[in-house]
Amino acid sequence: MVRFKNRYLLVEFLLPSSLEPTLSSSSSSTTPSLSSRPNAINDDDGESDDDDDDEEEFTPFPKLPFMLPSTTPDLKLGDEGGSAIYKAVRNVVQDVFGDEGWGRIASSFRVLYHSPLTTLTFFRIARPHYRLLWSALTFITTLNQRPIIPRVVGVSGTIRKMQNRGIAYHREVVARLVAASVEAGGISSVGGGLGGVEKTGDREREEMGRLTE
Repeated sequence: MVRFKNRYLLVEFLLPSSLEPTLSSSSSSTTPSLSSRPNAINDDDGESDDDDDDEEEFTPFPKLPFMLPSTTPDLKLGDEGGSAIYKAVRNVVQDVFGDEGWGRIASSFRVLYHSPLTTLTFFRIARPHYRLLWSALTFITTLNQRPIIPRVVGVSGTIRKMQNRGIAYHREVVARLVAASVEAGGISSVGGGLGGVEKTGDREREEMGRLTE
């Protein structure tokens, strides 16, 4: 029996205007940078396609990136956010890699979930082609005519491990949004105030926990 092996990517789409550094100038000098860690951005697992796919396949991203949104990064995609992102990826794959590139990933590529509150998005792709998808994501510069920066937060060979990573990261981002809002005396856009943001965050994490392949 042949088992089709997939990769799961966790990606966020950041609005440049919403970002603030997570490290102060005093702490940044004592905190190891990503580039100082061996193989920090090397996503090559060195495995053949016949190897066991159940091992964790996270690339060693820092637990908390050096830039996080301090205001809700509302992309104004509405309830069709997943569909809009799917179309954006399809268009950029066809533009950059042509019809052959899209033909390689079309049957396995799925947008499993999109969080309107944090923009965190779960992708599924066949294992041999996940680097093609990752490359294509870097060429996306706008969504709904708004400038964005795609950032891959994690890569895994199992949906369960990606769910755990996504829920933990989502909780950190929402906490950052709430803390920044308290300091600023208000919160913008999505959620209807602090209580609304927290409730929306809880609901989205429950939805992430119910994801299936």
